[in-house]
Amino acid sequence: MPVTVADVKAELVVSAESVGLSDTEFDDLLSALIDRETERVADELDVSLGVETTTEVTERPVSVREFALPLSDRPVQSVTSVGIDTDRVAGDGVTLDDVIVGSAGLELKPDADRTRWPTDRRSITVEYDHGVPDDDRPEVIDGAIVGLVRHAVAEIEADGINSESIDGHNVNYELGDDVIARHLSRALRFDEPDFFGGTQVV
Repeated sequence: MPVTVADVKAELVVSAESVGLSDTEFDDLLSALIDRETERVADELDVSLGVETTTEVTERPVSVREFALPLSDRPVQSVTSVGIDTDRVAGDGVTLDDVIVGSAGLELKPDADRTRWPTDRRSITVEYDHGVPDDDRPEVIDGAIVGLVRHAVAEIEADGINSESIDGHNVNYELGDDVIARHLSRALRFDEPDFFGGTQVV
């Protein structure tokens, strides 16, 4: 499930009062930070967090097998339509009944009328849903988002201090870039589907 304000609050030692905000202002701040860090993690993983629909006009790269068609956005959740511009390329068209849908692309079934995807530029159109469903989001992704928000709130409370001495003890704060890199590397443990992974029939 997407990260909520309550999820973040459960991980914080900071309160609205400690950063000089009302409860409503603090909740609004946390919500904005969740949105910002969710976008940061999605960009790093190069996936949509939540399912989106896209229409891709593409062609088979010459470097992949003739029956295979990688798609740009992953993980693929379902395919609504697929077609080949037979006015531009030779051979039969293709329908959903002719393909196997995988998490990173399509394959032509062995008994399809067509034996190969065309390599002609922009000859194939695929409409499909992709992304990580909200109710199936891996814990490593949400954990990274919560960690990034927690760090942002700590920076606000600490007013950007990197180190200080408290009662004669030195306290070192991680630099922002180090913390961001640590949490993004945590999110990258998400096993993003690649084109050569498994397939499923839809």
